[in-house]
Amino acid sequence: MFCVLGCIGDLVNAARREPVAAAAYARTEAIVGADFKHGLSMREIIRRAAELEEQEGPAARPPAGTAMARYVGKATTARYLDRLSMLRKQYDLAA
Repeated sequence: MFCVLGCIGDLVNAARREPVAAAAYARTEAIVGADFKHGLSMREIIRRAAELEEQEGPAARPPAGTAMARYVGKATTARYLDRLSMLRKQYDLAA
């Protein structure tokens, strides 16, 4: 989720969704003495994430299957998610 090749928006969104991991990267950054990404520290990424949280509220996940539906269509995605739900219930798997 945190990749030095990722764009700033992706890094900020990752920090919003995984603040504990972002804090761990910030601690490592401080120990190593180098920015996470050249010219962009994890502290700055966390600051931007906090700013967005304040403006927009918590980051929300898109509905399940949103990305998949773009490739295989809504009907196929719905059938897949229904089957997945049935299998989870059948095998008592966590969602």
